[in-house]
Amino acid sequence: MSQDTRADAQPRVDLPRWDRWKRDWLWIVLLGLAVQALWAVRLTHPSYMDAYYYTTAARELAAGRGLTTQVIWQYLDDPAGLPAPSHTYWMPLPSLLAAAGYLLSDSFRAAQAPFWLLAGLLPWLSFVIAGALGAKRWEAWAAALFTAWGGYYAAYLSQPTTFAPYAWAGGLGLLVLGRATAGGRDRLWLAAGLLAGLAHLTRADGLLFLLVGLWLWLLAGPRRSWRQPAWLVAGYLLMMGPWLARTLVVLGRPLPTAGTQTIFLTQYDDLFAYGRQFNLAGYVAWGAGNIVRSKLEALWLALQTFLAVSGLVFLAPFILLAWIGWGRRPGWPLLRPLTWASLGLLALLALVFTFPSGRGSVLHASAALWTWMMALAAVGIGRAVDWAAARRTHWRPARAGPVFAGMFVVVALVISLITSGAHPLRDDEARILEEFAAALPPGSIVMLPDAPMYFYHTGNPAINVPNEPPAVLLEVARRYGAGYLVLDSGYPHPLAGVYEDTAPDPAIRLLREEAGIKLYVLEVGR
Repeated sequence: MSQDTRADAQPRVDLPRWDRWKRDWLWIVLLGLAVQALWAVRLTHPSYMDAYYYTTAARELAAGRGLTTQVIWQYLDDPAGLPAPSHTYWMPLPSLLAAAGYLLSDSFRAAQAPFWLLAGLLPWLSFVIAGALGAKRWEAWAAALFTAWGGYYAAYLSQPTTFAPYAWAGGLGLLVLGRATAGGRDRLWLAAGLLAGLAHLTRADGLLFLLVGLWLWLLAGPRRSWRQPAWLVAGYLLMMGPWLARTLVVLGRPLPTAGTQTIFLTQYDDLFAYGRQFNLAGYVAWGAGNIVRSKLEALWLALQTFLAVSGLVFLAPFILLAWIGWGRRPGWPLLRPLTWASLGLLALLALVFTFPSGRGSVLHASAALWTWMMALAAVGIGRAVDWAAARRTHWRPARAGPVFAGMFVVVALVISLITSGAHPLRDDEARILEEFAAALPPGSIVMLPDAPMYFYHTGNPAINVPNEPPAVLLEVARRYGAGYLVLDSGYPHPLAGVYEDTAPDPAIRLLREEAGIKLYVLEVGR
């Protein structure tokens, strides 16, 4: 008996073909790669701490030094010293991709190449998702163009970081899972598991995609097949198993615990605390009023960020229009994984990892849903035009739809240009750090706000400034052998007296200053 006629098989739902308009695929791919090349060429090095970390770890790996780093950027897992195992907080896939580039050429352009390719192909994924949702051809093109411009992600996609790989793992994973839950074959559940593992290998919250798959299987009712979750989990473990084994060997547990401590933070800056543990007892002692208020504020900020980033603000109403319209269709399966993943990510980030959510986690995590949001936005425009045409008889939807979509595509391009142009490239900061390093003894360990950036530009080991008063800072410097300190205007609050020279410490002596960036020597003794 075939799988489709088994008594325990889910009824198959007829869905639009995902591979429509194949003649357009080449043009969409070429356009996406060309646009991403323009964003990528602006960068001559990473532009923020996460990307610096992934890139430097990739460089170490490609050089044959394994998954190690000469950087300590957080102290929650009590690192023993330098060099240290890498990726004990962040997940490794961006570094693995960048390392593949470094194997071809020892240059930042080579490290960028895998991310440029993934980002350039994302418009094709949005085009395919729109087709799978039953979009018209012009709607699918609008979805591809919205994605090609990049929006708020434009400054990040083509450098070693999580955005592009997470957009692929999440976007494609939700499409495969949707088709699997519509009565697809076991191989679709296996593919969904592989993509869930890929999402988790990219970001810690990627585990949610496995949980969404299991939840949808539970909701399927008595006709579900027990083989489906088995294939889903098998695919996940095939992808994540080696990393779980490596972490078990290095840390003594399959997953790091530093990230889980951030659940109990009472302010974001304590991510950089030293010598303190954050647990449930301390969190409860903070008070129920503070806890509830912080979570409500985080949820509101997360919703705003999600609408602004994933919907480019002005596209959000069209996304909701399409989402609600499709949600009323009986048996429509493709939006169920997206809906549960969206709710799950918002709840996980805002209500569990409350303080990191407001400082970039929602921006990063929403990339997994972005291709779907652009597809929904394009179809929502079509629905809005159809609604207006039904009330204005002189309107012709076949003409009005592409015209309005074209206008919105231009607006999306302008937003992408503005947000990308506003993103700091940090060239001056890099030059100053290189000058500071040249004046120090070779191999000196420096403590500063962005240790991965310093290591990237100078090749010297570095540790991050802890969010602690001077006495603890000197203890950290003594333990890890740091002889110098760099502070800028974004100094941790406990070090205000040092930076502003209102409460100087005799063991922290100013050497030089340029453009508000100060270099100190630390008299820590040995």
